[in-house]
This record gives sequence, structure tokens and C-alpha cells, in this order.
Amino acid sequence: MTIDSFYLVASSIAALVARFVTYPLDTVKTRIQTQSEQRKYTLLAGSDHQKPATTWYKYIRSLYKGIGITLLFSVPALTVYLSCYELVKDYLDTTFSVTWLQRNALLNHAISGCFAEISAGLFFTPMEVIKSQLQILTNAQRDTTTISLAKTIAREEGLLGFYRGYWMTIAVFLPHTVTYFVVYEQLKVLWTVEEQTFLVYVFCSAVASTLGVIVSTPLDIIKTRWQVSAQEHAYQGGPVKIAQLMWQNEGGFRAFTQGMLVRIAWGIPVTTINMTVFETLLKLHNNS
Repeated sequence: MTIDSFYLVASSIAALVARFVTYPLDTVKTRIQTQSEQRKYTLLAGSDHQKPATTWYKYIRSLYKGIGITLLFSVPALTVYLSCYELVKDYLDTTFSVTWLQRNALLNHAISGCFAEISAGLFFTPMEVIKSQLQILTNAQRDTTTISLAKTIAREEGLLGFYRGYWMTIAVFLPHTVTYFVVYEQLKVLWTVEEQTFLVYVFCSAVASTLGVIVSTPLDIIKTRWQVSAQEHAYQGGPVKIAQLMWQNEGGFRAFTQGMLVRIAWGIPVTTINMTVFETLLKLHNNS
């Protein structure tokens, strides 16, 4: 199959809408995952005990800190992600004449999801590095812009600074992606192609997204702290050190579930909007 502009444009629009609508939840998730006892209120409220008249405006504004870079990278990232998934799925189906690699086979979905995540990570990782650091800015740092932060990262860490945690990101989202696509595709076969309506896609995507989030949240917390370690010096020392400190100082296993409910609340609409629009338009296109 070929990935044409018809549903690439549609998936791009879906990415923009999904990210914009759910971005405040993403910010809250990041703040919960990186919070300390000393900064709990500041990180959640985005305000240092300001007067009520100004608190709400600055609170809402702080929840959208980093939205620009997120929207900019979301389009190519999702385009690469969905395109790679469909192309690899089709390639495995047409190239290898074995049942377990056919288009509807579980292993096909798992392999295709892996390739999609590795490819899209080239766009998702720089976005996550910049976005996460902007989302946890304190009041004293609120004048920091996306451009100034990007310049600081480039000056202090070079190009590799934008890929801090790339392999950690892959480690996080590979189990998420594999779980998501395997569950999503297996649920879809409960209905015939003709019966697969918009609501079916919503249901399948919501269930798959929830399970994917549960599987990947522990590593996502470590990844997020590692990516903001340039700002939060307490998190320096690498992913293994971060995990050790979390276990020792934050309640053992409970530390690795921080923000899970918020992440589920954020992940379901993001993946549901993306996949539902993509699948619906793809189905319309194939039937036209």
C-alpha cells in the first residue's frame, strides 16, 4: 500500500486537535511525576501563592507552557508513526508467506508497532525534552521561552542534548505501543469490517490505551525525570540512579505509579482521537 496525502493530512489534524485538547493533563502528569515534597503545590498550581485575581489566568497559561513545540513536532511524529506502522504491517504480510506474519496476526502488529515507535522517536524525543522542561518551570523561570531553552540545551549539551533519554523513551513506549496495537487489533476482529464503526474504534482504542499506559507508566516516570534533569539537579545520575532514589525515598513501588490516573486520562483521548480519525478516514478512503 502507499501512504497518500488523504489520510496523512487527516492524521495530522487529529494529532493537533488531540494534543491541544489534552495538553493541560499532560502538563499535570509531568509535574506529578517530577514533583518533590518541597515543590508539590508549586508544580501542580503553577503559581507561588499569588492573589486569587491573577492565579487562574496564570495557572491556565502555565498548563499550556510548551504547547508550541509540541504541536510543531506532533504532526511529523504522528505521520511517521502511523505511516511506518501501516507500511511495515503491509510489508510483512506481502513479503513473508507465513501465517504468523499475516496482516491480522499478533506478531505482525507487535513488530510493526516496534518499528513505528523507533522511527517516530526521532521526533518525539526532542519534543519531550523541551516540552517537559518548559512544563516544570517555576515562577522565577517563567520568562524562559522555547527558543531560549533550545539555545541553552544546544550550547550546553549539543545536538545530543535534544535526544536525552531517546533509548529510555523507546524503552517506555515500545511496551506501550506493542501492548496498544496488539490489544487494539485483537479487539477489532470481534467485529467484521462492515461493523467497525466510529464507536467501535473509540472503544478498542480506549481499552488498548489504558492497558498500554498501565504497562509503561513506571518507566515513563524515570524517563521524564531524566529528561528534565538539566533543570532538576536532584535527578541527575542517569535512569538507574533515578530509579534507585525513587525506590529508597518515595515509598518503594508506589513511587513508580505516580500520575498513572492522570496519564490514563491524558492517554485515552490522545490515542483515541488519533486512531479513530485515522481509521475512519482510511476506511472511507478505501471504500471510495
